[in-house]
Amino acid sequence: MKNNEAGITIGELKKQLSFYDDDDELFMGGLTFYRLKRRGEKVVQLEFNEQIYRNSTGELIIEEFKNE
Repeated sequence: MKNNEAGITIGELKKQLSFYDDDDELFMGGLTFYRLKRRGEKVVQLEFNEQIYRNSTGELIIEEFKNE
């Protein structure tokens, strides 16, 4: 990615995943997959049911969305 964010191209991800069976489960460290969403001409965002971001001091914040 060009903007210094951690990322991987779709092609690189497909190559990495090609070594696994289609019915293997992809574990995401306790995060819950929600969807893939296009965020630009060449950017696709992997979204989770949890909000993940860095605050102004660089601390990683994870907030769980709760359905009430």
